[in-house]
Amino acid sequence: MAANGHGIIVNASTYLPWIFTYNPENVSSEKKINYFTAPNIGGSHHEKFFTGFENKEISLQLVSNDFESPLGVTDTIAYFDELRNPSPGLLGIAGSFFGNENYPPPQVLFQFGDSMVPLYWDVLDVSITKSHFKSGPTTGIFGIPQRCEISIKLSLDENSVLFKASQIAKKAQTIRASVMSIKKEALYKLKGIEKSRPGINSNMRFI
Repeated sequence: MAANGHGIIVNASTYLPWIFTYNPENVSSEKKINYFTAPNIGGSHHEKFFTGFENKEISLQLVSNDFESPLGVTDTIAYFDELRNPSPGLLGIAGSFFGNENYPPPQVLFQFGDSMVPLYWDVLDVSITKSHFKSGPTTGIFGIPQRCEISIKLSLDENSVLFKASQIAKKAQTIRASVMSIKKEALYKLKGIEKSRPGINSNMRFI
C-alpha cells in the first residue's frame, strides 16, 4: 500500500486512506511469548511450559507538515483523533442512546515495513504532539498547528483472512532467507572473504 513511494494507513470503518507525508524512519515490532513456570520444591531448575502467544504489536511515528493551508494540520489531527474512538456504525450510535455499549477497538489496514500484504490491525494507542502554531488573520482563530507528530501503536488481528494469506507468504520468505544465507556463505568461502561488520576490519571487502 503506497502512493508514489509513500505509505498509506486506511481507517477500516470508513475505508478512508491517509497518505504519509513522510515515510516513518522506524517500525518496531514485538510478539510476546507466554510461559508458565512450574514450581520445583528443593531444586534450582524451574521447568517452563508454553501457554500461548500475545498478538503481534508494532509502533511507529508519523510526521505531518502543512504550512500552506489556513487550517494547518488540523485535518490530519482530526483523522487520527477518529482512530482513538471505536466506530460502532450508525446502528450502534442509535443503540447507544439507550445505554452504554461495549465496542471493539478501531481497526486500520496497514502494511508499511512489516508485511508483504495489507493486514488488519487494532489501534491500541494514538498520541499526537502539535507544534508550529500560527493565527488565522481572516478567521481570528489562534494556535493553529502547522506540524504534528503522531505516535501510533497497533495490534495485529490474527483472525482475519488477510493474516492467513500473509502466513503463506511468510513461509516462502523463510525458505528464501535460508537459501540466500547458504548461498552467501558459499560465496564468502569461494572468494576467501572474511565476514565482519563494516568498520571492524579495515580490509573489509563487499560482494
